Amino acid sequence: MISQPQKIVICEDHQIVIDGLRSIILNFSGFEVVDSVNSFSSLIPSLKKHHPDILLLDLNLPRKNGIEILQELRAMSNPVKVLILTMYNKKTIVSKTVSEGANGFLLKNCSFEDLHNALQHVSENDLFYYGEGVIKSKKEHALGDDEFYKRIQLTPREKEIIKYLCEGQKVPDIALSMHISPLTVETHKKNIYRKLGVDTSVKLVRFVHENQLL
Repeated sequence: MISQPQKIVICEDHQIVIDGLRSIILNFSGFEVVDSVNSFSSLIPSLKKHHPDILLLDLNLPRKNGIEILQELRAMSNPVKVLILTMYNKKTIVSKTVSEGANGFLLKNCSFEDLHNALQHVSENDLFYYGEGVIKSKKEHALGDDEFYKRIQLTPREKEIIKYLCEGQKVPDIALSMHISPLTVETHKKNIYRKLGVDTSVKLVRFVHENQLL
């Protein structure tokens, strides 16, 4: 159960869509929209101010598109969970958002129930959420077990943390070395385990050695 309302920031350049999302989410127990922005330049200050749990991110944005924003956020090691909300339903785009670290993909014609399910899903676990009607490729799913595919999903910051983990360092020590919070390290650790398909430090070390990851 979610004890505190999950804070949501919307990044979308059409005010009517923002207003619609606000009014819908207002009826969802356990969630609240704390801010809305229309560009990457306004998104960063909003994230720093509100520390949201979930970012509802459009793809077709001015100057810097949604995938580029997603890349920037993951490069910055921002732990916010990103739920893509777009009208573009193409395998290549869905696959790209998965590989860049998004947590779910929704179409703008989705139902209220689908939006609610997506928010609940990404707030409670790390498995990717595919919305109603989102195109999934069999090839993409087959690649999910491929070692190379797993490796290319890792961000530079995640690779740095993997190095510390393989050296046997604990989360507090890694946080101190990297000048970030232990919570951020834990978030990265969970994402690393999910991406590589491991659930223990022993399996992580084995994967790293077998695939010459470092």
